[in-house]
Amino acid sequence: MTVSKIGFVALPLVWMALITTTPDAAQSKSVVDGVYTEAQAKRGADAYRKDCASCHGEGLGGDGFAPALAGSEFMGNWNGTTVGDLFERIRLSMPPGAPGALPAKDKVDIVAFLLQFSRFPTGQAELPAQPGMLNDIKFELPK
Repeated sequence: MTVSKIGFVALPLVWMALITTTPDAAQSKSVVDGVYTEAQAKRGADAYRKDCASCHGEGLGGDGFAPALAGSEFMGNWNGTTVGDLFERIRLSMPPGAPGALPAKDKVDIVAFLLQFSRFPTGQAELPAQPGMLNDIKFELPK
């Protein structure tokens, strides 16, 4: 009977350790850590010019109808969210009238270009095209 009580107590303690450490580990990555590559941002710039610039402008400033994708308003709107949130917004709604026209790979490359344009540092690995993994990367302003 003593052994089962120990096992009964130890298991919840292990679960508590896993529960309390996992969220911090998942949220430890940030756009200030270099989460995309130069090559990915270049592909994203090409895709942006082809598929986005007609509405959002060459300088990402928007056109009055389409919002700016750079600058203080853009940064303030996305600060505290995740790269996954930004990707999902683009994936589900862009381009207007044909959101499925571009593959997820192109859209994640465009996100990399937006990060580069906003002067977030490059890194050694590309942003993944899997929304779940992008949700682990915080969009935050440099401190």
